[in-house]
Amino acid sequence: MVPSKTNQGSIYPAADAEFFRVFMPYEIRLARRRAMGWGFTPVDSLPPLFLGIYLLRVVSEGGETLPGPSLVSEGLRDGLLAELRPALRDSDILGSLGENEFLAVVRDLDPDQSYVVAQRLISLGHRSELLRPAGLGVRVGYVIYPLTTQPNFPGENWPELVDLARSVARRGSRRQGATGFGMLRGTAIGETNITETDLVDLASQDIDSLVSAGLVRLQRIHLISGL
Repeated sequence: MVPSKTNQGSIYPAADAEFFRVFMPYEIRLARRRAMGWGFTPVDSLPPLFLGIYLLRVVSEGGETLPGPSLVSEGLRDGLLAELRPALRDSDILGSLGENEFLAVVRDLDPDQSYVVAQRLISLGHRSELLRPAGLGVRVGYVIYPLTTQPNFPGENWPELVDLARSVARRGSRRQGATGFGMLRGTAIGETNITETDLVDLASQDIDSLVSAGLVRLQRIHLISGL
């Protein structure tokens, strides 16, 4: 990780793909252990100790994901990280996954507040002094982990959760620009014996069927001024 300077002048760590490769398995396992410690606590009584995995994609004004490199310099990438950082707490992790993607990892998250984080990220991306002049914006997709009441998802498979976040970021009209979706556990998940690994695999193929069955739910993110 390397320091990233925010607009307020504070120094925060900025992650890269190699850091996430080491960091994410640990965070997934920690979230899993916490969930297993809750036992059979009702879903609506769970403490706010979930893990938020937020993927931001740089897109054109029409909502199209840009092919090939668009962040033409490391300085531009660092500048955008600095613009997005105020949406998060000091304990959260923000970094770059590649040319057009950024990953924010939010710890100890209340699922009912997960959309607020997404809206703040979207709002900062929409107001970006680096993206706006270039006719660019961001879309966000996120996954709130754990997805089941008996999680067993292998930590080393964390890229699959990022892929889910990427897939929900792509949902919706391409004309909507700076919007997004989030995926959370559904209200009916405790009534099934489906394993979390199977749930993630099924979600990668057909999220809508899982939503209809109440196994997962989707939150739509709108750009709200003032956030």
